[in-house]
Amino acid sequence: MPEKFVVNPDGLQSASVPLVALAERLEGAFKSAAAQLSADGSRAWGNDKPGAQFASGYVPAAQDIIKAGSGIGQVLGTSAQNLRAVAKVFQNANEAAIQDTTRLSGRLGGSSGRGGSGGGRGGRP
Repeated sequence: MPEKFVVNPDGLQSASVPLVALAERLEGAFKSAAAQLSADGSRAWGNDKPGAQFASGYVPAAQDIIKAGSGIGQVLGTSAQNLRAVAKVFQNANEAAIQDTTRLSGRLGGSSGRGGSGGGRGGRP
């Protein structure tokens, strides 16, 4: 017997909401960090030789972290969009299946009153 696959489109839509919020928070935090890193006068390590040595290791690593973190925010935002798109696909497929089932039911003798014999010779005994 095949495995059962159940999708809750409303649940997928709901799951996208916190992803969007998290993506926005992360993007804001990393933009703020990038602005602070590049701002004049924010060099707590100073302009002397030890400060320059510290900065030579710290700044590239911090920039890499900021770049990676910004990418995470973008991935989360894209994931949220994808969840909404998948939810819409399943919702549309479900609605189409309902319409097809209703149409078939009518043709096979559902509420249309035309009746159906289930095959054979045109419904004649």
